[in-house]
Amino acid sequence: MLGSVLSLFVLCAPSGAQQPAAAQARPRAPQAGALEIGDPYFPGLGNGGYDVEHYTLSLDYDFEGDELTASAGIRATALHDLASFSLDLYGLEVAGVRIDGQDARFERPPVPAGADGKPQPPSELVITPSAPIAAGASFQAEVRYGGRPHGRPDPAVPFLPGGVGWFRMESGVYVVSECIGAGSWFPCNDHPRDKATYSFRITVAKPYTVAANGIRTEVVEAGEARTFVFEARDPMASYLATLNIAEFSELEAKGPRGIPVVIYHPVDATQAELADFKRQPEVLEFLETVFGPYPFEAAGGVLSYEKIGGALECQTLPVYGRGSNLEVIVHELTHQWFGDCVSPDLWRDMWLNEGFASYSEWLWTEHTEGKAAYEQLAKRSYAELRKRKTGAPFDPGVARVFSGRVYQRGAFVLYGLRQEVGDESFFRILKTWVETHKNGNGSTEAFVTHAAKTAGRELQPFFDAWLYADVTPAQPELEPPPAPAAGKAGG
Repeated sequence: MLGSVLSLFVLCAPSGAQQPAAAQARPRAPQAGALEIGDPYFPGLGNGGYDVEHYTLSLDYDFEGDELTASAGIRATALHDLASFSLDLYGLEVAGVRIDGQDARFERPPVPAGADGKPQPPSELVITPSAPIAAGASFQAEVRYGGRPHGRPDPAVPFLPGGVGWFRMESGVYVVSECIGAGSWFPCNDHPRDKATYSFRITVAKPYTVAANGIRTEVVEAGEARTFVFEARDPMASYLATLNIAEFSELEAKGPRGIPVVIYHPVDATQAELADFKRQPEVLEFLETVFGPYPFEAAGGVLSYEKIGGALECQTLPVYGRGSNLEVIVHELTHQWFGDCVSPDLWRDMWLNEGFASYSEWLWTEHTEGKAAYEQLAKRSYAELRKRKTGAPFDPGVARVFSGRVYQRGAFVLYGLRQEVGDESFFRILKTWVETHKNGNGSTEAFVTHAAKTAGRELQPFFDAWLYADVTPAQPELEPPPAPAAGKAGG
């Protein structure tokens, strides 16, 4: 959850002195909550003035009409006296809003036309309660909304023309929202800084099945419809919330300490397609040895019918495009620690997600194939990074959030850190990072400080060269051996 700090400023006078009336502190008038959270990569994203604690999402989806009828209950705490506040909601129509049971005014501020001159859907919902909300007060917002959902364009993923968030495919619905797509299907404070718990009640026609985050607690039968109820009781960033609807079969297993693992997959999936997914308990057991206990109450995943352009580490329930292999599964499960349990403070800190998950693939190779195979990965990566002059992983720019700077070079930073501090300190750094920031956020600056403190030594020169420098530092031991000299011709 978004941390809250309430400050009280008091005007002080010398002891026994009378304060002039004009100098006496007066309560500030209630203020509008900020229309953005302050992330430079996504101006206008997220909101200020409150901290969401819980979302209750009740959705009824009509496949034939591709129509969503929904309500969102949002329990939050005001961080200052609120005259109004806003939520991110992309394109959908709002029927009404209530705050603590009282009708509230709302508006959808217009959005400037796009580069092509076409009008853009509204992306903000500004709510004015019937009376201001006092700082520190808990309040309940109820938003009734609906329409035809569709993905939201995201400058971080221009290669996805349909945007991010809600995807309607031939087989059903899949939700993958990184970075800014959560508002495409529910009103929210759409930034990783404001984590919350979730309840889902999703109604669909038979024979469709719903897969969502957390634990499925109930399925309610009602004629030709079914309502699937899920509870996600661990704090979660909005972009990690997911909803998937298709004719799924289910593969069940037990993970470490009996954690339930459920894989939702196409009914026509072959045993070969499912073989790697059946190894999830094995992968989780290994990851616990290097990162610490699995941080959530459930695990599993969704395997889509169609190829959806990769995978996303939705909390407790990664969504995988068809054709995903064991390497992808290792990557997405690692995100449960790095990205989900500890989320980026700002999107410029993305290497703390993707660099760590990419490096975990190297650790899995070391675990299954040995240290020589691990070192071979490092040599190959080093050669590519040097050849391409791949830039620094921190603060890559919004258009490069999903680039080799973040994934490949981010992984290489961790390889170098392990070489620098040794195995014992390195794995202690990773485990205690998760312990220290569990269910919260982490920044690059905080990680650099944490690594030095945990290792008990100065590491700034290392990070200056490996993390912040524009080019990967030269490593002679990783250079290929020189080509043998040509032999002299015979006489």
